[in-house]
Amino acid sequence: MGNVPGSDSLDLANANPVGAHCTAIAVVPGVQARTGMGLVSMHKILELLLAIVIVGTTLAFGGVQPLTYSLAQAALFLAVLLLLWRQTRQGEINLPLPVWPGLFLLWVLLQLVPLPSSLLGSISPLRLLGPSHGDLSHGQGVWTTLSIYPHDSVVALLKFLACLSAFVLGAYLFDSRKRKSLLLRVLILLGCSEAVYGIVQYLTGWQKIFAYTKQFDLQEATGTYINRNHFAGLLELTLPFVVASLYYSFQLWSEERHSGTSRNGSSGGNALGFQTIFYVFLLLIMMVGVLFSRSRMGILAALITLLFMFLAVLARLRTGRRTWMIGVLVFLFCVLAYGIWIGLGPVLARFEPMQESSYLQMEGRISIWKDSLGVIRDYPLTGTGLGTFGVAFRHYQTDLVNFYVDHAHNDYLEFATDTGLLGAALLFLPIFYLFFKMVVSFLNDPRRYRPAVTLGCIGSTLAMLVHSVTDFNLQIPANALIFAVVLGIGYKAVCVERREEKHALRASAGK
Repeated sequence: MGNVPGSDSLDLANANPVGAHCTAIAVVPGVQARTGMGLVSMHKILELLLAIVIVGTTLAFGGVQPLTYSLAQAALFLAVLLLLWRQTRQGEINLPLPVWPGLFLLWVLLQLVPLPSSLLGSISPLRLLGPSHGDLSHGQGVWTTLSIYPHDSVVALLKFLACLSAFVLGAYLFDSRKRKSLLLRVLILLGCSEAVYGIVQYLTGWQKIFAYTKQFDLQEATGTYINRNHFAGLLELTLPFVVASLYYSFQLWSEERHSGTSRNGSSGGNALGFQTIFYVFLLLIMMVGVLFSRSRMGILAALITLLFMFLAVLARLRTGRRTWMIGVLVFLFCVLAYGIWIGLGPVLARFEPMQESSYLQMEGRISIWKDSLGVIRDYPLTGTGLGTFGVAFRHYQTDLVNFYVDHAHNDYLEFATDTGLLGAALLFLPIFYLFFKMVVSFLNDPRRYRPAVTLGCIGSTLAMLVHSVTDFNLQIPANALIFAVVLGIGYKAVCVERREEKHALRASAGK
């Protein structure tokens, strides 16, 4: 969100202006000034580096090529090392990192630790008959891992560590007291650019990704992605922040119209009005991009997300509800009218097979899900190892046997097969809890800017959780990294900052 004028209430007078987790230790004024400048400079470097990683992986086919995600991992690990080095020089390491990702990390590391066959049999009996090692049940002194293919587990572990680094950086760099964020601007710009790219592909038939000629999804918008569903996933992750910016601008605009004054002179109200309309235009573009992806679950997830965000805003607004409702109806009418004018026939055709009684049998995902449940049944606690779905699934596959199925087309099932029910619970239950916390915080946060950002995180998280039911966006590096950044920003906004405010208020009340 941009530099929209306005001030938040409950700003702490003594709050650190460069971030809640940046602690400068000073002895003399000259040293303090130099340290503060160093903090600002480091903050900008890290923010720019994270933005480059997000944009770079997105433009490079979603970061699915080994070289691309390897470079992204190296850049993220370097950024975290720079942050740790800076904090070490200040005399205090303070990373905005909750406990739950660490628990999942320890669980994955346990999958990679060689264990004796006797212990392995008690933890995961069928692992002794694992598909990659043959029969180990009669081996004496044999040591092996819970992961059936440790190489793939190590690769997947590095990807998770990269996402964890993105989470930490997103949480560290976000500061609602600044009322601006380069990361949020980059997400909005990236989403809009991808939507425009996809619309051009769809309308002109120019099915290329830069110099690469597409081989699949030749009738759909895919942006710089190979798969339309992952393109829709990117738009779902970024679209909610356009809605959040629209909500913030509309809120300030409504307040100025009701008060009859402007913070920036006589033209301030007009500027906020134009900015609000501009965000409506961006939202229209992104929704059209989602429609032209022809991703059924992408479209449904986007609509569910918009509806949920609309209801959340209505629950929070004390004034201007009627104006907001009229605006939403006008926006939906514009989307529908523009789609009809261009032609929604091919988009609606994607939903026609769902009317058939045999649709579930025709849908390949159903058979994959059924066979995935067989993996979970045999490895309920430990799973087969993070990142090993393709190897393990081959031995349970009953349909599409001529194809190598590398993903379950359901992130929940895939993580359950890879890390067991316990690992999936360690990963997803905290995300659902954070989502609940964000909703509660949005409804009762007295500020303006921070609730708007929280609203964007709510929409982005909800869209990804819904879409993950039928696809594997969390296995696409670019989308997974953006999702991690969104969770980091949400965690900082609703957990870290609000906890620090409560502590500060209690301290001031005790004086």
